[in-house]
Amino acid sequence: MDPITQELTSLILKTDVTRRPDLAEAGRRAFADYLASALAGSREEAVRRTAAFLATRKGERDILGFDVRTTPENAAFFNGFASHYLDFDDAEANLMGHFSTVIFSALLAIADPSDTFEDFLAGYTAGAETEGLLGKLVNPAHKKRGYHPTATIGPIGAAAAIARFRRLPLKEASELLSLGATESAGLGLEAGTDTKPLHSGFAARNAVFSYFLIRDCALTSSTSAFNNDDGWAAVTAGKTIAEGALSKRWLSPGELISPGLWMKKHQYCSAAIPGAAALKSLWKKGVTLDVISKVIFHFPPGKSYSLHYHAPKTGQQGRFSMEYVAWQILTKGDVDDDLFRLAKTPAAFIRALPKFGIKEDLPPAGQEVRRIIVTADTKDGRHFTEEILKPDGSPDHPFTKGDLTKKLAAASDEAYAEEMITLLSGRPSMKELLSLLSEAPRHV
Repeated sequence: MDPITQELTSLILKTDVTRRPDLAEAGRRAFADYLASALAGSREEAVRRTAAFLATRKGERDILGFDVRTTPENAAFFNGFASHYLDFDDAEANLMGHFSTVIFSALLAIADPSDTFEDFLAGYTAGAETEGLLGKLVNPAHKKRGYHPTATIGPIGAAAAIARFRRLPLKEASELLSLGATESAGLGLEAGTDTKPLHSGFAARNAVFSYFLIRDCALTSSTSAFNNDDGWAAVTAGKTIAEGALSKRWLSPGELISPGLWMKKHQYCSAAIPGAAALKSLWKKGVTLDVISKVIFHFPPGKSYSLHYHAPKTGQQGRFSMEYVAWQILTKGDVDDDLFRLAKTPAAFIRALPKFGIKEDLPPAGQEVRRIIVTADTKDGRHFTEEILKPDGSPDHPFTKGDLTKKLAAASDEAYAEEMITLLSGRPSMKELLSLLSEAPRHV
C-alpha cells in the first residue's frame, strides 16, 4: 500500500463526529434535504417507470417513495436516481457536484436496525470529506474537461462512506476505495437528460455492489489507488498528492462546514442561485420582462460553465440555463418548477432570449466562490445593478429547520415532515430512522 492511499484510508476509518456537533448537525440537515429531494423526485414519470422496473427484481430493501423491495444495490441505484432526478438536492463547490445523493443512497442500502446513527453520520462525513478534497484537487479542470464529478468522484466517496460505516479493516477499505476509483465514469454532456441523475444511481449502486464483492467474495483489488504514479488523480487529472496534505486538511474544519452545502428551494442548478436571488430583488423594484431591454449576468472567469444551455429546448435542459431561470422570475416574480417538466420550452421564452446575455468579466474567484452580478437596462433608459452575496440556501445563509420542514412537507405531508425533522433533531437509533423512512408517503 502506497503512503497516500494508506493516509487517505486511515483518515476515513478514523472519522468520528461524536465530538464534532457541527459536523453531526450538518449531516442531519443534509439527510433531511436528501429525503425531501428523493420523495419529490419519486413523483416524476421517469422515476415511476424505474420503480416499476425494479419491482420485478425482488429483494429485501425498501426504496424511497414506493411500496417496492429490491436488492441492496438496486435500492442504492434507485434512491440515487430519484434523489438527483430534479436537481433539487444539495451541491458543494469543491466537488462541483452532489455528494449527498450518492452517499446517503449507498448507506441506506446496507443499513440495518442494529447499526448506530452515529456511525451512519460518520460514514456520510467521511464520504463527503473524501469527495470534497478530491474535488478541490482536480477541479475545475476535471469538470471543464467534460466529466460529471458526481459520477466520477461519487463512487469513491460512497466507498469511503461504506468503509467507515462498516468499520472495515485497512486493507479491505483500501480495496473498496480502489474499486470506487476504477468505476469512476460519467460525462457532463448528460446534463439536461435522464442520464445525469442516473449517474448518481450508478455511483451508489457500484459502491454497494463493490462492498459485497469485497465482503462476500474475497476478490482482490489494488491497495494503491491513489499513488502518484498511476493512481486515480494522476490518471484522471495529472495531479499528485503530497504526503501529509490530506491529513492537514481533513475535517479542518470539514467540507460540510467550509465551503459547505448549497441547498435549493427550486429545481435548477445551484450555480444559478445567486443570479436568481438578484433577479427577485430587481423584480420587487419593478424590473420585469416587459420593461427591460437587456439583462446581463456577470460571472468570474469560468464560473458560468455549469449553466451551459443558453437556448434550452426542453424544460429539463432549462435546469442548467441562467436565461430560462431569469425568464421565469422576470415574468412571474419567482421560479415555476413545472416549467422544468415541459417537453418544449415556451415560445415566449424563445422570443425573450435576445434580452439576455452572459459575460465572464468579474475578477477571478476561488473555487468555493459563487458570484453573479446582474445588470439590467430598461426601455426608458434606467440602469440597475444587483448582487446578493448570501442568497437563501447558500452556506452563508443556510436553510432553517423551518425551511427543511417545508421542503420535506411539500414532498410528503406536514405531519410526516414534522415527525422526521423532530427525530433527526435528536439522537435517533437507526432502528427508529429506518422505521420512519418505511412510513414515508408512497406511490401505488
